[in-house]
Amino acid sequence: MDLGLRDRTVLITGGSGGIGRELVHAFAAEGAQVAFTYHADDRSARTVEEEAGGAVRSFRYAMSEPGAGVRLVGEVLNWGGPVEVLVNNALSPMSPPDADIGKLERFPWRESLRDNIESAVELSGAVLEHMGEAKWGRFVHVSSSLVAQGKSGFEFYTTAKAALHGFSRSLAFSAGAMGEILSNVVVLGLTRTARNVREPWYPEYREEFAALSPLGDLVDAADVARMVVMLASAQNRVVTGQEVDLSGGVTW
Repeated sequence: MDLGLRDRTVLITGGSGGIGRELVHAFAAEGAQVAFTYHADDRSARTVEEEAGGAVRSFRYAMSEPGAGVRLVGEVLNWGGPVEVLVNNALSPMSPPDADIGKLERFPWRESLRDNIESAVELSGAVLEHMGEAKWGRFVHVSSSLVAQGKSGFEFYTTAKAALHGFSRSLAFSAGAMGEILSNVVVLGLTRTARNVREPWYPEYREEFAALSPLGDLVDAADVARMVVMLASAQNRVVTGQEVDLSGGVTW
């Protein structure tokens, strides 16, 4: 099936590892021009460029720097033209593992929330004008099943992710009035990635999440990426303003 992504410019934030890496590969396989961001690990970014082949380029992006999103979109524009597909995948560190909601003074929680929420809004706003001129575009925002599940210690992470849901729903209306511009959230559970399987907590968490899925196992990052590509493709013309669950059927 031709997904209509050949030569379209795609911007993926957080593309140098985990799910982002598979997103880069999947869009590149469709012949898209793929720009992806990394924060500090330029070596991993170069590796992803080499693996993916084709028209793939990495860009350093620090979410917390004022105006970084607008600058990034300008750099991508100069490289590959206007962004036609934006995948908001990156998330800056939310808080230390032992963050205590009762002791907020111990870490910069406002900055953490602001960076994560405002970066997605800024990037979306920066690319929307060009999508409107073309009367075509796709937004996919990556969220987490923890928004509905809840989990101690994840208060700030889930706050940032939950904000994407409301933002995407309203963006679907404002963007949809400008043309065939769609906005969706994909909801992920614990996903099997090359990075996750190396973590010491992985075996315990894998068992917990697999037991909640009808499939009895975790979803692979490559499978998630293929579904994101479909939502972002020209073949999708009707799914917008939705929360699309890619957790393998995990329910709470």
